[in-house]
Amino acid sequence: MRDLTFSDRPMFQRLMGNETICRGVVERILRTEVAEIDNIVTEQTVEPRLGSHGVRMDVVLTADGRTYDVEMQTYRRGRVAKRLRYYQASLDVAALGKGSDYDRLPPTFIVFICTDDFLGTGLAVSTLEVACAEMPGFDCGHGFRWVILDASRWDSLEPGPMRRLLQFVATGVVPRDDTLLSLVSDEMDAANADAAWKEEMMPFLTLEEDAKIQARISYEDGKAEGRVEGEAAGIEQGRRQMASLVQRLMADGRTDDVVRAAESPELCARLCEEYGL
Repeated sequence: MRDLTFSDRPMFQRLMGNETICRGVVERILRTEVAEIDNIVTEQTVEPRLGSHGVRMDVVLTADGRTYDVEMQTYRRGRVAKRLRYYQASLDVAALGKGSDYDRLPPTFIVFICTDDFLGTGLAVSTLEVACAEMPGFDCGHGFRWVILDASRWDSLEPGPMRRLLQFVATGVVPRDDTLLSLVSDEMDAANADAAWKEEMMPFLTLEEDAKIQARISYEDGKAEGRVEGEAAGIEQGRRQMASLVQRLMADGRTDDVVRAAESPELCARLCEEYGL
């Protein structure tokens, strides 16, 4: 049984449940102080309205009247920007009660820590905000910011805390004299020494790794021209459909449905219809 790393979802969620680590990671990425933490929730499911497309967020932190959502992204799940848009909408709907004024929406920060360039900017750090095309410096006061990190490009950054964090995500190397990452490493060692916890988490990790493989196959096949016909084309289409379904279910945290769909063609067909695949 292999040791889990910081980028493995079960480990990431466990460590980010630690207030000191969660605060340190958020402060390092956003370069802002998080003074008083009200709540940290891992694996928070948000369903904007009954019957709508729900999302399961890795870590949601509320502090100082602000909301922070931090996600670990280890494989391509469609367009990152579209997912950010939906995550923002989901958080806003969940935060604003019926009849409440829009001014009550809290400032919101969504961070995606990615292991590759899933946004497509070629940058280690990409910050997305609403801007006025005619007046770029104008602040419309929308109250949210999205930050996408690509850990694979850690060495393009100037020496400093952000570079060390992304280097750690990408390589597992703990730089000397980095108190936060030393704490993270110590907590990881303790978690990996917890055999009962690892055994409990391995089924979820196996599903995650399978989703990565399916996502990579789906993405690579999507770039290629169709080269098969007849029965072979039908098999290929079915495989892609299943890969897309696994990605969507994993993104929504529906791991149980991934297992059941693999065993039941009828359920698989219903889920494909539900997601419009």
